[in-house]
Amino acid sequence: MKSKYLTSLLLATCLVAGTGCKKWLDVQPKSEIRERELFTSESGFKDALIGTYQLLATKPAYGENLTMGFVDGLAQRYASTSTSQTFYFAARYDYTNTKTYIRDIWSTLYKAIANVDNLLAQIDDKKNIFLGNNFNLVKGEALALRALLHFDLLRLFGAAPVIDGGNRKSIPYVTTFGLETYPLLTTNEVIANCLTDLDAAAELLRVDKTIRVQYNDDPFLSYTRNHMNYWAVKGLQARINLYKGDKPAAAAAALEVIANAATNFPFVVPANASAATNRDRTYTSELLFSLYAYKISDYVDEYFKTVVINGTPALYTTSSNIASLYETASGSSSDMRYNYLFTQYTAGFSSIKYWQDDIAKNNSNYDYLRGNIPIIRLSEMYYIAAECAATTAEGVAYLNTIRDKRGLFQFTTNISAATLETEILKEYKKEMYAEGQLFYYFKRKNTTRVDGSSIIMTDATWILPLPDDEKEFANRF
Repeated sequence: MKSKYLTSLLLATCLVAGTGCKKWLDVQPKSEIRERELFTSESGFKDALIGTYQLLATKPAYGENLTMGFVDGLAQRYASTSTSQTFYFAARYDYTNTKTYIRDIWSTLYKAIANVDNLLAQIDDKKNIFLGNNFNLVKGEALALRALLHFDLLRLFGAAPVIDGGNRKSIPYVTTFGLETYPLLTTNEVIANCLTDLDAAAELLRVDKTIRVQYNDDPFLSYTRNHMNYWAVKGLQARINLYKGDKPAAAAAALEVIANAATNFPFVVPANASAATNRDRTYTSELLFSLYAYKISDYVDEYFKTVVINGTPALYTTSSNIASLYETASGSSSDMRYNYLFTQYTAGFSSIKYWQDDIAKNNSNYDYLRGNIPIIRLSEMYYIAAECAATTAEGVAYLNTIRDKRGLFQFTTNISAATLETEILKEYKKEMYAEGQLFYYFKRKNTTRVDGSSIIMTDATWILPLPDDEKEFANRF
């Protein structure tokens, strides 16, 4: 990748990291000095990493585009019958009229990659400044983030492995901080690099597998669901290996998470998922990794609430779509996702998964509910285990676990393998609404169409074009 973007990235971390960094920037006039100052203390390394998480929670990345926004537009999540509707062109895979989204995703994720590469370039020589396990945690999280970001770029800008993993070029895997151009790698090469980084991350992070849900004396060790912790690494290994087609490896990683879920990721209880106030809409206790977006109300209100067109928010789906999605006509209206994660407007239903209104203000007991954007969740591990199971009956058992926790009836273990596959897809659609994962499911399977669209999928619709700047400055023509 030609780092036109990287020339201004030396300080990208600090620009979003908070007051301490702002004060520090004010007194250091040269970027080289700033970098040197940042990486002279343990707290500087932590600030750099936290700043990267904050960058990723902004609208161009997971704060919108890669979760509730553009990528779920690709997945046909929202009604889009008029060119004036948000993500109308995304739903039609018109990448000429969505260049801004594509550019913003590419540039923001590579900015974040530059941040972690800069950190990783410095950290080994500064190991002696870290206390306790913090060297392992900071380096492990940085490696895990690098894998996560490259993998999501690959899922958008590269061919799926089932189509062509070994020949066509996809994206660069950037591992150093600088201005050099990195070559485009094949899908399989990118995946191999992701898994290498994750193996190293898991080894580092295993020193502290604790999930902390409240404030700790060390802020870096607080709310560790918002970090790429050990379990998030396992979850990402499961996700990537399934995408690759390595079901045994995917199952092994998913089952390690499942085996430790009771302690680390207990299922949300119905009373919390349905509460009139302080409702747990993202099922927080089940999140392996989530980003904290402090401006989430701005993002959510714009699309799901206050900006209303003809009595309905900008991003909505029709009543018939919701009824079909949650199979209300066939006895599934007991699904707590259907009952407590949507609200009805004039023309249809809108998601309330990210609403913040009823969370008590100035009450630290409920801080864990605020601003969560799910990136990897426990239920996905069960879906992966179900898809990779040795027998259909075993797969059904994993799927039934989630159905039971969501208030649905259990399938008998003698359903067919084809029925199990269909039901797994239905669960992805129900569980991950407004989370940006569904499009990748269809791409991994190379389906003829994405459900809800009449467009026949081809390379031109599955694979996003490289941004114009990337093609120009890296000579990728």
